[in-house]
Amino acid sequence: MLGLSLSGMFKKILKSMFVFGAVLLVYFTLSLALVFWPNSLPFETIHNISSESKLGSISPDTKNGFRFITRDGESLFVKKVGESSHTQIIFLHGIASTHKTVLKTAKLLNSKTGSQVLLPDLRGHGESGGTAFDVAYKGQYEDDLEDLILHLNERGNYNMPRGQSQLDRKILIGGHSMGGGIAMRYALKEHKPDVDGYLLFAPNFGEGPTQKKVGGNESHNAPIHFDTKRMIGILMLNSIGVTQLDSLPIMYFNFPPQMMAYSYASIMSAQPIRPDNTEMALASIKQPLLTIVGSEDEVFVASAYPDFIEQNTVLGETVLVDETDHMGVLYSEDAIDSAARWFNKLF
Repeated sequence: MLGLSLSGMFKKILKSMFVFGAVLLVYFTLSLALVFWPNSLPFETIHNISSESKLGSISPDTKNGFRFITRDGESLFVKKVGESSHTQIIFLHGIASTHKTVLKTAKLLNSKTGSQVLLPDLRGHGESGGTAFDVAYKGQYEDDLEDLILHLNERGNYNMPRGQSQLDRKILIGGHSMGGGIAMRYALKEHKPDVDGYLLFAPNFGEGPTQKKVGGNESHNAPIHFDTKRMIGILMLNSIGVTQLDSLPIMYFNFPPQMMAYSYASIMSAQPIRPDNTEMALASIKQPLLTIVGSEDEVFVASAYPDFIEQNTVLGETVLVDETDHMGVLYSEDAIDSAARWFNKLF
């Protein structure tokens, strides 16, 4: 009797293993099918994709800048705007951009606040090293930001103005669009170097009320293409621990001087991702935070920012700039003046 009972139990285990294996095989096959489903871009490419070239590398602009080495040995470039000050704003550029995109913004902020503004080229962008528009793992951008702050905090890497001590020194994180999303991811990090404030222009908060829903054929002829099938396929593979395909491109930008193809890992590193969402990131920020968004922002839902930030932050404020779009907010006089008033009041 005991032998028969064990035999029956063994058969049930084998059957369960077979069913599980079959389901897993189907799931894996479906995932791969979505990842490698033929994908034709809905626009004529301006330039071919090159994994060796990075946006902005055609005309180097390394004057008044420095390099630092990240934890994985990569060399990243940072542009300095303004002389040494007791305050520094690390301002992160957005997607399909480099430090040059926000250089005018940095100069305006410097002139209005007296703060030195530091403009890193994100990994894989501009004068920084790394594979173009890709990261080695999800979250590498915020790790690079942490490495920059640690570099700045090292003795000898920063000279305080005469008459001021290191105790007077303050560091703020700023960012536009994707750069704002990376700032949110940094806020979620544990055991990170503290900063003194956050200054965000039209930040990418990811999934939530500020995310714009694109419907119908609205994006058909746009110079930006998102490969939804591949995104879903890689998400499915990630759910079973397969991350080897995270460097495949899922988002394409058909802007001169070159075609840009951003990887899954890069896009997922540009915003908080569930379960660690933006609500959690905002709630973790105990420092002053200012978010500035153009009322005509075509990328995000501008009207959703004020309530969202008020509901989830302690010291968060929002400014909506009239008749200003996603890129225009970077150069708007009203936006810069709002940032300067907030900064000069608190720092």
